[in-house]
Amino acid sequence: MESVEHQLQQQQQPLAASVHKRAVRNVITAFAFLMVALTLFSNTLLHFSLPQVIVEQAAPGFLSHDVTGTGTVEVAEIADLNLDTRWTVDQVFVKVGDRVTAGQTIATFRTADARSTLLDEEARYEQKKLSIGKLQDGLIEAERNGNALQSRSVERDLESAKLDLQIQERKLKQLRGQLEQGAALVSSVSGTVVELNASAGLAPQSGRPIARVTDEAKGFQFVTTVDASKAKYVSVGDEVEVVVSSLHNARLKGRLDTIRDPVSSAGSQTGKSASASSSRKELIVVLNDDRLTGGEEGELFASKKMPSSRQLVSNAAVREDDGGKYVLVLKEKKGPLGSEFYAQRAAVTIPDSDDHKAEIASGISPIDKVIVTNSKPVQDGDRVMMAQ
Repeated sequence: MESVEHQLQQQQQPLAASVHKRAVRNVITAFAFLMVALTLFSNTLLHFSLPQVIVEQAAPGFLSHDVTGTGTVEVAEIADLNLDTRWTVDQVFVKVGDRVTAGQTIATFRTADARSTLLDEEARYEQKKLSIGKLQDGLIEAERNGNALQSRSVERDLESAKLDLQIQERKLKQLRGQLEQGAALVSSVSGTVVELNASAGLAPQSGRPIARVTDEAKGFQFVTTVDASKAKYVSVGDEVEVVVSSLHNARLKGRLDTIRDPVSSAGSQTGKSASASSSRKELIVVLNDDRLTGGEEGELFASKKMPSSRQLVSNAAVREDDGGKYVLVLKEKKGPLGSEFYAQRAAVTIPDSDDHKAEIASGISPIDKVIVTNSKPVQDGDRVMMAQ
């Protein structure tokens, strides 16, 4: 009986050892799988926590500089209407804002006083002529008597009287010219009255034109101001477009006539105001369109296409710090679990840029992948992931 039990114990010992080994192998395998799973899980979490980036490669193309600015349509020239005298106004036939045609009467004036003055001045002229005749007789008498001193005195008086007569002749000529001009102020141009300095019963104010009328024959001009950095891309003589909203957004062709510093309403500019003015330029565009009347609001559009560039990238890709301008290039590094990506700083030279693209003269190659946008802040050396 004891021998039978001993035999059974000997048979069970190898079986127990085998079960123990399998259990150890299972634990080791499970631990290995757990470590791989944890590694993959942690890598996945890290992967999704990385900044997502969108990249592009530099490509050849053209930069195009757009110049835009809002402004107002104005008449190109305003005619000042005046008379050589300041007679009292009799009647005024127009008001500010009225449209007039060439030859139309603006106002009439009272000339009765002027005609009376002319008669008085004509009488004075005759008096001066009589005075000269009297002096001539006196000179003859002095010479006949051989009185040299008296002759010289009379000669001086005679010369003075002749000068007075010349002055009187010019005065009469002016008065007659004023009366011949007529008792009315007539417009010399067709256009709109923008200023009127005439009221019935009063003389027009001195130092100001009696009326100012836009000269439609000279056309219209569009005036706007733009940044000086933009103005350098247009030149006098360029053809541009002005969109006028009140004319159903009509695109009017125009010619750039003037590029200048903005005119200061306060005269000379100093200090801060002068600096601000130097950063702006005033553009004047000549327009010719029968639909324009002046005062319309508009917007200027001009474009300058630059020569071909070898490498262009989006403006969003260009960054700047204390070291200058740079881009972040996407770099790839092989790892045990696949490729890893990180950002690398590349200093670049940018000779020109427009509203959308920047030209890269040096710092990257056409095969480099440049980071354009990123979901989180990215610096040199940071790991990133490609956006799906």
